[in-house]
Amino acid sequence: MTQGTALGRAVTVDARDLAQQLPFLEGAGPAIRRKIADAGTVAHLARDEYFLREGDVCSTFAIVLSGRLRVFKLGESGQEITLYHVGPGEACPLNVSCILSDRPVPAMAKAEDDVSALVVPADTFRAWMADVAPLRAFIFEMFAERLTEVMSLVEEVAFRKMDQRLASYLMAMFDQEEETGDCVAVTHAHIASELGTAREVVSRLLKEFERLGAIELSRGRIYLRRPELLATWNQHDA
Repeated sequence: MTQGTALGRAVTVDARDLAQQLPFLEGAGPAIRRKIADAGTVAHLARDEYFLREGDVCSTFAIVLSGRLRVFKLGESGQEITLYHVGPGEACPLNVSCILSDRPVPAMAKAEDDVSALVVPADTFRAWMADVAPLRAFIFEMFAERLTEVMSLVEEVAFRKMDQRLASYLMAMFDQEEETGDCVAVTHAHIASELGTAREVVSRLLKEFERLGAIELSRGRIYLRRPELLATWNQHDA
């Protein structure tokens, strides 16, 4: 399957708007911004649509303008593990690697919510990598950041117990909820796919956290009750 078949195309891109949405273009001259805007179009993915499927050959390069993609690996058993997310102003390293290496994509990328992205043909992107220094620097920096992120994931999976990883994940989620920091709307299945484990394992550990008083469970929601307990669990080695 060739990547891009689910992308709905929109009209041309405004160079001034593009510069505001893509930080790496702030230092680029107007000629480069115009060049990228003229060659690119805006594509849209609805929530839960795939941007990449394992085995795809990439025909386009994309930079997310709004929304978020989840990049994950799917095991033979159907179990998933999230590798990283791609948000506004970011590109997917697997998309770049697929284009530059001419090799099929080894994982999946799916829209977590409605996504819009700047897209250009793969051949155009290859030419830009040689000619457009700001884009090249952006791509190299992106690869460095994602490599660090994936290495951190490998360390988590290899050396930390699932209860510690779950506690750390919950703490991060509560921190992200600025207005309702004591409550997050999330399912056990979603957490399991993020952490690369079975839903039953997540449910069992969440119930243990609840029994100890750290959290309170409700349908589709988790309430933070004693953050100090969750922090302690995140740090312990037992």
